[in-house]
Order: sequence, then structure tokens, then C-alpha cells
Amino acid sequence: MQRGFVDLHVHLLPGVDDGPPDLDATLELAGLEVADGIDTATATPHVASVDVAEIPARVAEVNDALRAAGIPLVVEGGGELAARGAARLSPAELETIAHGPAGARWILLEAPLDGAVATLHRAADTLRSAGYGIVLAHPERCHPLFDDDMAGLERELKLGSLAQVSSSSVLGLHGIRARRNAVRMLAAGYAGLLASDAHGPRRPPSLTQAVRVACGFGLDPAHAHALCAERPRALLVEGLRPCTTAEAGLPLGAELRADEGGGYVAGRELSVVRRLPPAAPGFGSALPSLSS
Repeated sequence: MQRGFVDLHVHLLPGVDDGPPDLDATLELAGLEVADGIDTATATPHVASVDVAEIPARVAEVNDALRAAGIPLVVEGGGELAARGAARLSPAELETIAHGPAGARWILLEAPLDGAVATLHRAADTLRSAGYGIVLAHPERCHPLFDDDMAGLERELKLGSLAQVSSSSVLGLHGIRARRNAVRMLAAGYAGLLASDAHGPRRPPSLTQAVRVACGFGLDPAHAHALCAERPRALLVEGLRPCTTAEAGLPLGAELRADEGGGYVAGRELSVVRRLPPAAPGFGSALPSLSS
């Protein structure tokens, strides 16, 4: 039996950031997650907006409320770390927002919407030096990463970062440029996973719709499903470790071990993300303005 989606980026905690204002709104958003086929989510508040030490207790409160309300969603704690805030967190705070097993812990690092790519690279390097893998939140919305034939994005991928594309970007809710970037990443095999970055009813989870749209562009359905299910679930269970210097010198997509399935492997055995086969010719042609 096929398991549900895993949403690794959703603003679910009540009253801490620009997500739900109270617990009732959190339960409403959780119901929307379940309706979208999601069975597991990580609550990822903006780290600058919350006392990090309180996140575990806040997540426990949400899980208690979900059980009481009969909403079948399991929530894990985390956080969306702004690039400018990476150096301000203590080791204990970094551990609180990190995911994965010992030796393969990773952090959700926000690609800055103001385009500060140099700040992003410094933050990612700081986290890698502390032993953390990087899942890069919505890089398609950080447009300078796509300058010079995606040089900034490729730099992060070569260093082992995984790119989390937002389903709302695939649907065009952040403008045509973000949508074009998202489709380019999907076509090139640069998207490591899809997540919702949902905030509430006005910005709901939309993984099912994004998968449908991506398949309409030409993405293989099994690949599209894996972006929302198998891959994020593997990240929670197996984790993601940062590259060593030697590994970072490998070409983008170099395989560190054989993977007959042609897919993504998280955890100790793979540090450079294996580049998936490009989409079929004509991927994205169903959206004419993508070429503009």
C-alpha cells in the first residue's frame, strides 16, 4: 500500500510567525494537509520568530490537539532558518531544529527572497562546517541563484545540499519567474523534493495539485510522487550529511555508489545528490510563457 505524502516545510505552529494565529487555525491547516494526502509534516516556523527552546513543547501541544480532534497527521519539530540567522544559533538550538539520525543531521535553510546569494552561501558553509546537511527551502524564489546558468544553485548542489521546491511555486502563486525556475529544476533533475510551505487557508498545501501539474509538463508520475513521499520520508529516517572537501570536487551528479533504481539516496552512503535523469524533451512546453 502506497504511503502518504510527507511535508517537510509547513508553518503549522500557532501564534509564532505568519502561519496560523491560534490552535483552531492550526487544526484547520492540519486538516488541509490531510486532505492533500499528507500523513507526516514537520512544523517549520521562521526561527527568528520563535523561542527555539519552546519548539518541542509547542509541537507536542499540536500533536495532542490533533489526536484529540481525530486528525491523522503526525507532526515533527523543526524550523526554517534564515541565512542571516545561521551564525546566531547555539549548538543546542541548531540541534533542536535539525532532523535525521546522528551523523546525518540536516537543517532547512531558507533561500533568501531578497536575493542575497553570498549570505546564503556563507550560512550554508557555516552549517556544513558544524556537521549539518542542508535542505534549501524554495531556491526557485531566490532568482540570483539562477544567474549564469544556475551557477549559484549548482554550487550548493555540488556541496551536497538538497533543493526543496515549493508546490505553490509550481502552481505559479509566486509569479511566473519562480514558476519558470521551479520547472527548470524539475526538468534538470535538480529538485530534491517538493514541500508545501503552507501557511493557512489562503496559502494551503497543494502537493497533489503540483504533482498533477508537473506530470502535465512531462514529469514521470513515479518521480513526481517520490518528490513528495519517498524522498522526504527518507530524509527524516536516514538523514543527509554534508560533503567532504574531496567529494565536493566531484562533478554535479557524480555517483558515490551504484544505485540501480536511478533515484535519490539520503544518508551515510551518499553525500553528493545524484542527479536524476532529465525530463523528457518538451518538458514544460505546456506553459508557453516559461520561455519568456
